[in-house]
Amino acid sequence: MGFSATRVVLISLFLIVGMLVPGIIWQPKGSLEPWSVKESDFPHNGSSEERATFLLNYAILAPSIYNTQPWRFYVSPDEILIFTDESRWLEAADGSKREMYLAIGAAIENLIIAADHFGYKSTISYFPESVLTSSSLPESYDIVARVSLQSGVLPSMDPCLFSAINSRETNASLMTNESFFEQTYMDTNMDKLVEAIEALNTDLDIMIILSGDPLIMERLLDLTETADRALYSNITFKSELGHWLSRGAMGPTGVQARIDQLKVAFLDSVPGQIEKDADIINGSTYLGFITSSKNEREYQVRSGRLLERISLLSRCYGSSLEPMGRALQSGETESGASELLAEVNGTADRFTLQQIFCLRSGGPKGEFTPRRPLKEVLV
Repeated sequence: MGFSATRVVLISLFLIVGMLVPGIIWQPKGSLEPWSVKESDFPHNGSSEERATFLLNYAILAPSIYNTQPWRFYVSPDEILIFTDESRWLEAADGSKREMYLAIGAAIENLIIAADHFGYKSTISYFPESVLTSSSLPESYDIVARVSLQSGVLPSMDPCLFSAINSRETNASLMTNESFFEQTYMDTNMDKLVEAIEALNTDLDIMIILSGDPLIMERLLDLTETADRALYSNITFKSELGHWLSRGAMGPTGVQARIDQLKVAFLDSVPGQIEKDADIINGSTYLGFITSSKNEREYQVRSGRLLERISLLSRCYGSSLEPMGRALQSGETESGASELLAEVNGTADRFTLQQIFCLRSGGPKGEFTPRRPLKEVLV
């Protein structure tokens, strides 16, 4: 079957826009090697700066929108500065930069957990004055946080969160599929997980809301489908996504990465994405909403920290967290997502919705995605 005139125009625009969209004309380099970081390699006898740098091996394993990894780090003997790298901002998929700052928050949370595990007390200052001169940094680097480290404290007595950072294993994965005992185990652990998540609700400015209401899940599914259709009809979004796929940022490399790019460019990707999102939502036990009292950058970073802690905590309890913020990425559904929050909790007029996620029984799905080597993200 030949291509229609409309499809030919679409393809041509895709190829042109793919070269022009700001911020994506570079090839990310990465591998799976960073996931193999070993606790035993911590340089106990190294300098303070060497020990602080080692902690960043865990920070760079944080998740980010389409695996953009939009962070940079500067290390001195007793502190670490965290920057955004806005050259990795995806304008079409994340116009408000909300997801970028959530990712920075996730990296900070991994850093704090690793520091705690190796006997450091951490103090965080958000958006401080940089000790580096502006002339020494690219314009795309903006400081987000300063993490001060004090050594000599007792390490964490609960190593599960730390172990979950670079592990795809969960307690549930040790059990036989389709067994009654596995289901009972999962149900019990999900109840414990919910209790543990609710215990995190101690910040008056950042709130976690959980819902197991099937009607709310159905509403989210409708919003997500609408968002998928809107996003995949946007040529700039398709170009941006295709570019990332072609560079291997999402996993496949080489010929397979190019094939994935062509699928986004030439084929209708909506049915497959809708089916994938439907499987996630329909297979979930709970929906989660992370909200903040202010829609400011610091609150987005703190929301990202909380989201990552819940994700790691879920793995400790034999479950998995799936971000489901598609409805927040599309302008056509963003207000509908806030209305959904109002139905669940009635706080949409006072709190800003920062992220939606699904909680599922069983371990995380999929494989590790590539990460840039640590040396490439150091300033």
